[in-house]
Amino acid sequence: MAERRLEALKLEGLGLSQSEIVKQVSEKFQVSVRSVYRDFQLRSQWQPALLELKDRDRVLQKIVNRYEQVYERAAFKHVTSPNEAVQVGALKIMLEATAKLAETLVLPDLIGRLDELEEQAKKVKPF
Repeated sequence: MAERRLEALKLEGLGLSQSEIVKQVSEKFQVSVRSVYRDFQLRSQWQPALLELKDRDRVLQKIVNRYEQVYERAAFKHVTSPNEAVQVGALKIMLEATAKLAETLVLPDLIGRLDELEEQAKKVKPF
C-alpha cells in the first residue's frame, strides 16, 4: 500500500490530474479505482507518516536535480531563442529556480534546528 501511495504522490508531482493518477496507479498495482480514490480521500492521515519513512536526503537530492534541470532548460532557451520575450521569460525562470534551489538547500538545516528545539521543549518541565 505504501508503494502505491508513493507512486500517486510521484505522479501528482509530475503534474498529472487525479483521474490520470488513479487510472495509472490502479493498473500498475492491480487495485480497484475506488481504492486509489480512497487513498486520496484519506491522504491527510497517511501522507505525513509515509513521507517520514522516506530518506530525506534522497528526496532533497531529487528536488535539487529537478530545479537544476529547470534552470538548464531555461538557460538553453535564453541563449538559443531569437525572441526577446522568450529570453526574458527564461531569465525569470532561471531566477525562480535559483531561489527555490537555495530554499531547498537550507531546508535540512532548518528542519534540524526545529528538531533540536522540539527536543529542548520536551525536556523543560511545565510549571
